Amino acid sequence: MKIATLVKTGDGPVWIIPHVLAARAAGDDVVVLLPAPHHWDSRVARELAGHGVPVVESPAPRRGASLPAQIAAVGRLRATLRELGVDVVHYHLYASALVARFATVGTPITRVHMVAGPLYLDNTLIRWAERVLCHLDHLLIATTGDIRNRYAALGLPASRLCTLPYGVDLGRFSPPTPERRRAARADLGIGPDEFVAVCVAYFYPPKRMVHPGRGVKGHEVLLEAWARFVERGGRGTLILLGGGYGEAGTRYRDRLRAASASLTGADRVRWVDSVLDVRPYYAAADVNVVSSWSEGYASGMEASACGVPTVATAVGGLPEVVDTETGWLVDPGDATALAGALLAAAAGRGTADARRRAEAARRRAEQMLDRHLLSQDTVAALHDAAASRPARSRAGQSMNTLTARLPAPRVPGRLVRGRRGGVHESPTGAVPSSAVPSGAVPSGAVPSGAVPSGARRERGVPGGPLLRLLPGLPRRMAWIAYRGYLLRVDPVRFARRIGVRVGDGCRLIEITPATFGTEPYLIRLGHRVGIAGGVRFITHDGAVTRLRRAHPDADVVAPIVVGDDVIFGLNAVIMPGVTIGADVIVAAGAVVMRDIPPGSVVAGAPARVISDVEQWERRALARSVGTGRMSPRRKREVFLARFAAQLDAQPEAGPGAESGASASDSASTSASGSPATAGAPADRGDSPSDILSVAK
Repeated sequence: MKIATLVKTGDGPVWIIPHVLAARAAGDDVVVLLPAPHHWDSRVARELAGHGVPVVESPAPRRGASLPAQIAAVGRLRATLRELGVDVVHYHLYASALVARFATVGTPITRVHMVAGPLYLDNTLIRWAERVLCHLDHLLIATTGDIRNRYAALGLPASRLCTLPYGVDLGRFSPPTPERRRAARADLGIGPDEFVAVCVAYFYPPKRMVHPGRGVKGHEVLLEAWARFVERGGRGTLILLGGGYGEAGTRYRDRLRAASASLTGADRVRWVDSVLDVRPYYAAADVNVVSSWSEGYASGMEASACGVPTVATAVGGLPEVVDTETGWLVDPGDATALAGALLAAAAGRGTADARRRAEAARRRAEQMLDRHLLSQDTVAALHDAAASRPARSRAGQSMNTLTARLPAPRVPGRLVRGRRGGVHESPTGAVPSSAVPSGAVPSGAVPSGAVPSGARRERGVPGGPLLRLLPGLPRRMAWIAYRGYLLRVDPVRFARRIGVRVGDGCRLIEITPATFGTEPYLIRLGHRVGIAGGVRFITHDGAVTRLRRAHPDADVVAPIVVGDDVIFGLNAVIMPGVTIGADVIVAAGAVVMRDIPPGSVVAGAPARVISDVEQWERRALARSVGTGRMSPRRKREVFLARFAAQLDAQPEAGPGAESGASASDSASTSASGSPATAGAPADRGDSPSDILSVAK
């Protein structure tokens, strides 16, 4: 069998090499594809060349290329794989996964995706896309149980999932002897009784779409925790082992180093660039630290193999290798808890408890991280994935299988039968429903007219039958476009579609998808309700999230009920649990936190009753200019003629102008409730609240 291993870079992923060598040992023909210039100038390429493994240039992915250039590169990758006669393409890292999937659609090549880490799944947009794209993988190898669970939640069937970590060389990484430990500390200039914490990680610059504003490895948090460790009496040395990943990573590392120079204990932090052999640092360390925001097993694998306990954040796969037996777990971003764990590690240094943790860490590595055995299992999984595919021609079948596994089209009033609508599952894989004998009902299907207990009816995808014929991703994109159309031309229909109970004759002006919050189905509007732009209905209290560490189930949610003939001014906010009676006017910018009685006019933050509707109506009729039924063009003419004198007149200076008072002084005086400015017309004694900024 011929296997092509595809990865987007040759700087870093040396963990592909054991798989390549294991496949060759099993008798497979293996070729590795790396983009230029990594196919000849990278650590991976050089090591593979030393083993006699062919490395060829991969046309894709192309870093920094435009979308048309990437599409063209995918086409060239397809041709390259065809020329190489590949049976299985084994790809690592997400950019490689995207190009490999599209380059092999409709070919007999088996696609195996090995997921190195979960960071890209923290991106909401990518996670949404993966619900569809992951079905192009014939097998997905998760390197942690956390990744496997994430893809299972995205709908990938268990038959296409397995968990196989990259592992660690247990012979090369082993607990140091006392002599090796003393020698390592002496080489590093560290005393035999000094507490040493080591963090082995590249400095990745902050990303825009995932954990924005902070490095994914959490170095900022670690430096803050180290300062608190020293402030609380801790003594020792922190070694930050790793260079910047790329030029942006190097700049980020330099900025972080300069910014941390003023922190307490900065003189006890050693900044060490990347090295080829990290074993001396583990030999000298008392504890390994992983402060990441998103992670697989990370350096926890090598540290465990060396018998070094780990202090880690409880994210990703880290809790699978780090627990109370092998180290300490803390919440991500919690510098105080991280400092406390470091203090506990320092206090227990050299004790029987520290030795037990070190021995438990090594046992954990031996039980689940043996790279030699895991590499053989990975090669076996590649063979199984290729053997389980049907032998017949599959031109175009990959895309057919993908679309068959998409969510069933949502048709108004029709039962949604689950993710696999139209596909009958057999032990050997998915068989199109057309292959099921006439009259037979596939497992999980529902006969016509039957609705099982607990089944729900879904609102249809808007836009008519044509949209319902589209596969999932285009259908959802069409819904997004149609939603924008509804917001512009029929906002009432949009509100009803997302679940708001809207009465007759309502006018919704300049609403957005955020107007009705995250629980629109908890909002009821009466008849003839008017809503201006910027209004927000909030049905939940987001502040309770601060309680969920101690009370995970805490949630405060309440419906909003609005009576008939209610008007909401610009940017009004209605809070959870509010009931608004009929014939109410809510002024612009009001924050409604309590129930409002019928016939009231409310304003302010928090909103309070300032008048009743009858008084407001009398004042409004007295100020009316009688143009309600005129065309916009006619109104313009009337308004310009009526208000020409006011628009042309210069405002009279207030008393503060002669004495040099500033504009801000005048504004504050007016706001404090002083008499009206001298020179104001006598017939304009109405307060500003008489005009309630309600959009027409």
